[in-house]
Amino acid sequence: MTESHTAAPAVAAAAEPPKQLLFDGSRKPLFWLLLRNLGLTIVTLGIYRFWAKTRVRQFFWRHTKLLDEPLEYLGTGAELFVGFLIAIVILVPLAAIYSLLGFFSVGQPFALSLAIDIVYYTLLAFLVQVAIHRMRRYRLTRTAWRGVRFGLDGSSIRYALISFGYGILSIMTLSLAHPWLRVATMKYFFNNARFGTAPLSLEASGRWLFKRWLVVAAPLAVGLAFFYIVNGPLFLEMMEIDARSQAGEEVGDEALALLNQILLWPIALFFLSIVLSIWYGVVEFRYLTNGVQLKNVGLRSEISAPFVYRVYLVFWVAFLILGGLMAGLVALLVGAISAIAQNTGLAQILPIGLLITFFLFYGILRTLLVDVTLLKRACATMSVANPQELDSVIQSSADLPSHGEGLADALDVGGF
Repeated sequence: MTESHTAAPAVAAAAEPPKQLLFDGSRKPLFWLLLRNLGLTIVTLGIYRFWAKTRVRQFFWRHTKLLDEPLEYLGTGAELFVGFLIAIVILVPLAAIYSLLGFFSVGQPFALSLAIDIVYYTLLAFLVQVAIHRMRRYRLTRTAWRGVRFGLDGSSIRYALISFGYGILSIMTLSLAHPWLRVATMKYFFNNARFGTAPLSLEASGRWLFKRWLVVAAPLAVGLAFFYIVNGPLFLEMMEIDARSQAGEEVGDEALALLNQILLWPIALFFLSIVLSIWYGVVEFRYLTNGVQLKNVGLRSEISAPFVYRVYLVFWVAFLILGGLMAGLVALLVGAISAIAQNTGLAQILPIGLLITFFLFYGILRTLLVDVTLLKRACATMSVANPQELDSVIQSSADLPSHGEGLADALDVGGF
């Protein structure tokens, strides 16, 4: 009797451990969602935008997973709409008072109208910072993971004062104080944020960021200095022409001739600063992310600047191609309509309509090519230290804001 020999079982390949953080949303369903939102927003004259934002956030939240558990977005379109109405009640009277003061300042000294403008736009800038904090509070309280909500304490006024004060300092130092502005505002945000009852915190230094920020600030400062140095005599002549204009002289041709003589080559350094700011943004993101703590839970980001540059390059190439196609379509349609119906006015209306459509699709293109790609990469290159500590977190009983972002939406602050 012969013994049968069974083949040795194959060694199973070691299963790849699940990613700690990932975004698994695909662009196709998101594209149709964005397209549907766009159509409904146009049909409802903009009213649907609040529900559109909610649908997009639900998509991004549920496809962002931590330890294989998705985030939940618990906000509603109605909350955003009510918050917007509340903000309008604040902004409309403010704009009306500004317009009224501007009307009565006609014929008064220039210093008076300048003072009115400074006070109005300063107050508006302050309200933007209030809106940013309230926007973050709303989004955090409407975000949950494993049934536990995030939260944000602290004062919106206090946040605005910090941001506004460091913002003025940044302006006075020609942006050199920008790293301290970022650290101060982000520290106030994270040190008042929580997951359930567990507080978050941020350890970061403006001095560490300053050394990296100099790479961005140096070309900006040099470009600004050269711009005023090479064009200084022209600016002095313009001041003289402005004084003569105030006296009633006709100086239009002289002013136009001087404008044409302004040398713009130092602006190239401004563009270099903008390009370098992308690198700095990645460095700052990694640094601040690595400084966040929740009990003993920490984050570590490894996203790279070259990848981000490639993302923006692809986006701008696609944007320029789309713009070229739209421009060609406008030229063809205008030519055809002009030949058929010159007196209908359609030839003038059509380019405007296509231009509006182009900029509406710009937002969709940016979301698909930039936001989705960077979110996927940021999740894939981020690790979580001591994730088991999250199991001990319990739900907080703090009150939730009853309405949406309001002021942030009215001032067009924040993304989706």
